[in-house]
Amino acid sequence: MTDNDVRPCRSSSEAPHGVSPEQRTVLETRGRRSIEFGAAWFIGGLLVAVVTFGQAQGAGVYFVVWVPMFYGVHRIVSGFQLVRKSRDLS
Repeated sequence: MTDNDVRPCRSSSEAPHGVSPEQRTVLETRGRRSIEFGAAWFIGGLLVAVVTFGQAQGAGVYFVVWVPMFYGVHRIVSGFQLVRKSRDLS
């Protein structure tokens, strides 16, 4: 029995587990944005750490912010994984 090109709404003729080019583009865009966002967090945290350490030279107490840098690294790694996933699904 054929479907005569009549399909339910929002269905496609692709295999159920197939990924469309638009979905790959969305994954790659999300990955690139995650990399950029992670780099911004890492650089911001690094600047705060360097500035506070520079101001506290000889004073004895300084505040080092590690969490934004760790979060930035996490976002960068997850962004690279999304980009790789988008290319592997081709």
